[in-house]
Amino acid sequence: MRSFNKEAILSAIDPDQAIETIAQAFRDHSAGKVQSIAVGHLRFDRPSGDVHVKGAHIDGRQLFAIKMASSFYDNPAQGLPSSNGLMLVFNARTGEPLGMLSDEGALTDLRTAVAGAIAARLIAPAGMRTLGVIGAGTQAGLQARWIARSTGASRIRIWARSMARAQSLASQLQAEGQSAEAVEDLATLCREADLIVTTTPARAPVIGAETARPGLRIVAVGADAAGKRELAPELVSAADLLLVDSRSQCAAYGDSAGAVLGTRMIEIGEALATAIGPTLAPDDMAIADLTGIGAQDAAIAELAWRSLTS
Repeated sequence: MRSFNKEAILSAIDPDQAIETIAQAFRDHSAGKVQSIAVGHLRFDRPSGDVHVKGAHIDGRQLFAIKMASSFYDNPAQGLPSSNGLMLVFNARTGEPLGMLSDEGALTDLRTAVAGAIAARLIAPAGMRTLGVIGAGTQAGLQARWIARSTGASRIRIWARSMARAQSLASQLQAEGQSAEAVEDLATLCREADLIVTTTPARAPVIGAETARPGLRIVAVGADAAGKRELAPELVSAADLLLVDSRSQCAAYGDSAGAVLGTRMIEIGEALATAIGPTLAPDDMAIADLTGIGAQDAAIAELAWRSLTS
């Protein structure tokens, strides 16, 4: 059984291929072409952390994958990465274990960021300039980079509970040539951003119903397990369009859970299957709720495996 480390894995993946791979995974999921195992989740309170186990096979593919990914949020204070984990790749015809992708959680982080970029492109307003980022961890940085790349946003504004961490992320993005700035007031960020991405492990809403306004666009990626919530149910209920990765998962534990959904709800895969995607008026409020689906893991693992072994 072959094994590859994080550096080799990430160096083998082409960004454009990653976007198309995850987009196709969404299409396959919505078309009913994916078998997924029941999502496993362990929650830790002292210190705060999550462990997720997911796996899937996409019809017609020669490989399937099972992954374990963890996030322990106090790790950076100890000089450790918050993310860790691995993916196992199997032959779908024989069940033979083919190899281990010792990605340290990087593939999960990557496929989540790519999904955020795909969702943002589907709901972003025309002429988008300013991206608001809530959070300052690993995923916040990835979402900032991938969404700016996908939408053409020219300004990034960052808010986090720790102003020091927000400033640190802004400095990293500035060093990469981005126009990035940390802001102290969350309400101002929500009012001025053309699109907001939320990337926190919050267990109570970070953005409340008072944030609702015509034309508001939000991509929420943090509520990936029971007990997590970044958006108030009243805010989600007020949306004109709710874009989800999986209806069943989002209803169970995403930011959509508990919302009164009289709005249009469509899956990302359904939106991508049309020529033009969802139709939004300039004043429509749209929210993308991403919980992470097994198809993403199977697809990104297969992309990495084939790139590494071809």
